Amino acid sequence: MLKIGIIGVGGVGGYVGAKLIQKDLAKISLFARGKHYEAIKNSGLKIKDVKDEFVVLPKSLINSKNDESHEIFDVIFITTKSYSFKEISKALNQHSNEDTLIIPLSNGVNHKVELSRYVQKGIVLDGCIYILSNIKEPGYIHKKALTFYLVFGDSNNRFQGKLQKLADILNESGLKSKLSQNIEYDCWTKYLLISSFATLTSYFEKPMGYILEEKMSLLREVLDEITMVANASHIDIGQKEKDQVIKQVQNVSYNSKTSMQIDFESSNKTELESLTGYIVHTAKELGLEIKNMDNMYNELLKRVI
Repeated sequence: MLKIGIIGVGGVGGYVGAKLIQKDLAKISLFARGKHYEAIKNSGLKIKDVKDEFVVLPKSLINSKNDESHEIFDVIFITTKSYSFKEISKALNQHSNEDTLIIPLSNGVNHKVELSRYVQKGIVLDGCIYILSNIKEPGYIHKKALTFYLVFGDSNNRFQGKLQKLADILNESGLKSKLSQNIEYDCWTKYLLISSFATLTSYFEKPMGYILEEKMSLLREVLDEITMVANASHIDIGQKEKDQVIKQVQNVSYNSKTSMQIDFESSNKTELESLTGYIVHTAKELGLEIKNMDNMYNELLKRVI
């Protein structure tokens, strides 16, 4: 059995972990902390999906704040926000060796580089996930839409045996997944969606449906700007991918909010640098003008607590 660790058992990691535990095709360890950890320890991890509800009792639940385990994992999924990479680095190095595959599923396209700064052992790969899910209360995850798609891969085509086995386990557990042969492209197509809508919903303080109905012209300009940066970074995305973003969001309920918007509303730490700043800074390095993203980034900077 593969040994899989999931660091960050929030809306994303909690749902993925629970589905894997249900099928019991791999040895799963969940990393949680605080009230969330206590609730899972005492009553299990409850999942409210679109169609059903279920509870799992993890065989291995690790307290992130008091981790004395030194078990080595075959695969570690990182489902924390990107600004927590340094904070979780101790756990990463404590539970990995030179053969451990580390797959970040956080929002962004530069995580392989960022995370590698903190990893002493293990191999950092690229990955991304499509899901609308959050912690409703400690020990309780609410997945709000049918959408689910997990993509991961290695641009150098190494570790294909282990990665294919991982993909099979995920799919057999009801988690639609793909072992990508072009993972940088896949991450950028996800980023095209999340960067544009995270920025616009946070800037206007309005849900995704409002952006589609009231700000379509600006949305298309923002998608053009992100695409321009992607192309200059040697990622071949274009009109097909931009149209797909709009189609995907049309299938989401009008009042849906992005996680960055929710963080701004709650005065929490945000992923502004990963989701907006990265595009702005990269454009400047490449000599590109992206006035809309630049203006919104500078305004949102003023709102950061």
